[in-house]
Amino acid sequence: MRILYLTPDVFARGGISRHNRYQIEALREIYGAGKVRALSLQGPENGRSETTFRVFWHGRARLATSLDRAGLSFQAVQSALLWKPQAIFCAHVNFTPLATRLGLLSGAQTILNVYGLELRNGLSPRYQEHMARMDRLISDCNASAEDVQEHEAHLEPPEVIWDCVDLNRFYPGPRNAAVAQKYGIPFRLRTPVVLTLGELGKTVPHKGYDRLLEIWSDLRAQIPQAHLVIAGGGDDAARLKEKALRLGLEEAVTFTGPVHAADLPALYRLADLFCQVSDTGQSPGIPLAPREALASGVPVIVSDEDSAREAVVGMRNGRIVSPRDPGQLRRAIIEMLSTPEPARRIQCQQARAIAEERFGYGAFRDKHRYFLSKISA
Repeated sequence: MRILYLTPDVFARGGISRHNRYQIEALREIYGAGKVRALSLQGPENGRSETTFRVFWHGRARLATSLDRAGLSFQAVQSALLWKPQAIFCAHVNFTPLATRLGLLSGAQTILNVYGLELRNGLSPRYQEHMARMDRLISDCNASAEDVQEHEAHLEPPEVIWDCVDLNRFYPGPRNAAVAQKYGIPFRLRTPVVLTLGELGKTVPHKGYDRLLEIWSDLRAQIPQAHLVIAGGGDDAARLKEKALRLGLEEAVTFTGPVHAADLPALYRLADLFCQVSDTGQSPGIPLAPREALASGVPVIVSDEDSAREAVVGMRNGRIVSPRDPGQLRRAIIEMLSTPEPARRIQCQQARAIAEERFGYGAFRDKHRYFLSKISA
């Protein structure tokens, strides 16, 4: 099968670009590199991608111009007419008007990735029409698939294929004292560490950093040594630090500031528990940080209002709580930090096992193989 792949940007560090790279690599492994043509509207710039990535054509820079858009359209039409793909992957709803026309030109099946945010943020009638005209949809999680069905955006329910995480980079291992010292994190065997990580931005108050600070004094009444690590930088960091001081938590909370990418795996391994309890589903797919924590062998606590809940299986690798109930969040953290050591080791093993089962690249590739076998039969 020949596949034409259209993406707005395959080079950036963001979640959708990373997902597109994994998807292109999976398609290349299934059908061969010569059978997959990837066209990226935006081009590479120094420091924008975690790795170099090969595509058939790309625009000139990060900020796409009208010339870049015209160039992508020309390459796509030429490929549709002369190369004759059997499938056209559309990595973003903004490309659906082009993709549906290419499908008519080539007779190829058209496939759209949906991330949920498009529908929650509202689509114009034009994009709604072209989304409905795509032959098949692939969703990054069940929550996004439910959004499609709730909005009646397509006749068929999407195929759910969870995004993957780099299991070779994130894995269980011993704590790194040097990384703990670098970011000011207590490094004592009897100090239980709860980690949360992400952008500390004024535009993302839903991530729950305030909630953790507000319950931490009561939590330490039962687990006096418990230490909270809030990792990441952003324009709301100063306010959160001031709040921690006002609550008397200066010895109980560490703000790491921005974390260097090379230190991230070791940072997860410093934690006994990862906590990210959002009060609304504002991210595309299952957030990356809980999946990286699980891959590192760290159990997680996530929200029942966020697609991250799909990362937790029963009580094997974490807990799902309501962000509207501070007491429930506090009790879940206390329960998990108080787990006896033998049971805790099993829970850490389960965290890694579920990461491999649900979010490993092999599972991601094999689900694409199965999906494509159905549409090409």
